[in-house]
Amino acid sequence: MSVERVYYCDWHDCNAQIQTAASLPPGFLSVTEGADHQRHFCDWDCLLKYAAEKPPPEEIPLGPTADA
Repeated sequence: MSVERVYYCDWHDCNAQIQTAASLPPGFLSVTEGADHQRHFCDWDCLLKYAAEKPPPEEIPLGPTADA
């Protein structure tokens, strides 16, 4: 017995979907956000468009910098 899943691209302007019994369809990219949340994209183009909408992470230096 196999379990079939339908994977949808998580980019809001893409309607791609694939039904498969595999753990991840060929060509689909899976990105983990947090501990329990995964997003799936049909190609790099959709993944990069999604990432472009996210604000960059803030980086805080650990100690004094050379400029100080």
